[in-house]
Amino acid sequence: MRTIVKEKNSSLGYSFPFEGEKHLATLIILPYREDTWRESALPALEEYLSLVKAISQFERVVIIIDPRISYQTVKNFQLPNVTILRLYSDDSWARDTLPVFLKDQKDDLLGVDFGFNSWGGDFNGLYKPWDLDNAIGRKVLLELKIPRLAEKDFILEGGSIHTDGEGTLLTTSECLLSKGRNPNLTQSQIEDELKKTLNIQKVLFLPFGIYEDETSGHVDNIACFLKPGTVLLSWTDDKNDPQYDRSLKDLEYLESVTDAKGRKLEIIRMPLPSVQYLSDKEASGIKIDGKAIERKGGRRLAASYVNFYMGQDFIILPQFHDAMDEKAVTILDSFYQGKKKIIPLYSREILLGGGNLHCVTKQVPYSDLYEVEPKENEK
Repeated sequence: MRTIVKEKNSSLGYSFPFEGEKHLATLIILPYREDTWRESALPALEEYLSLVKAISQFERVVIIIDPRISYQTVKNFQLPNVTILRLYSDDSWARDTLPVFLKDQKDDLLGVDFGFNSWGGDFNGLYKPWDLDNAIGRKVLLELKIPRLAEKDFILEGGSIHTDGEGTLLTTSECLLSKGRNPNLTQSQIEDELKKTLNIQKVLFLPFGIYEDETSGHVDNIACFLKPGTVLLSWTDDKNDPQYDRSLKDLEYLESVTDAKGRKLEIIRMPLPSVQYLSDKEASGIKIDGKAIERKGGRRLAASYVNFYMGQDFIILPQFHDAMDEKAVTILDSFYQGKKKIIPLYSREILLGGGNLHCVTKQVPYSDLYEVEPKENEK
């Protein structure tokens, strides 16, 4: 691994790779907040452990553990092909707080460190303070010795964007035009910033995300590329569900546009699971302290199969003990025809925290110029 960490002032020459390509590693931050995760995050940690075990079969996993979490709580994460870092964080949403990783033709990597304000700052943010999460990107890049491009004046979460790796970016107007993100910028200015910083040629603004998604409609819950030219879209046939009109408008938009290569998009509909709600029993295990939004029983959860995590050889797919679980597996298995192993993983506890498997993972593109060196696990 390199010994000098560079701060860069431009991403010129870099590109934003497709998630489904080979990774150097997957980054995961463990949860601990008692006001977000029930029972001090212990049930959620069981699902995180299953996730780490699944991914580490294929690539190295770097687990970031807040020093305030006891060794006894997370000792089971000392696993083969796992590196542990001790860094402070406000919560565990690696997709949104960690840098967006780019790569150039010489295999050099760059971490674009955007601003983070807890999905909306003082307007509609989900917890306070968020300064540790806003600072963690720089610390991770120092640990990995990957050059950093600081874009802290521009608020952007990784879950709000998705790329085909060929110059097309998917996002939602609902999220990126939210008053809690960059309210002084127009859509055109936001688009220009994305194109300049991520070297994207075309930005596709879907109108909506998933209904009641507390991130203001992150794209990674509603739509993603399965490959360049093919988009998977969350869908419901229930016209009485508020999600129906949202998915329909997104479908109509996707059918009306082309990607950066001028291709019409193939759109595959992924059925949503039955509507999920936070139970009173589950809510009773979440602490109310005024620092995070209150999670009450009866709250609708933004469950979606599109919120999966993929690598070159695998897809880790959320499951909800729902009638649609098996169909979601079948759709992806049929599409990839064995080229990616589909691994179903029950993830309701992560859903209760406000996201799912894609939200808690962050891929680092593969480069033979870098290594993720094992560190001595701390006790």
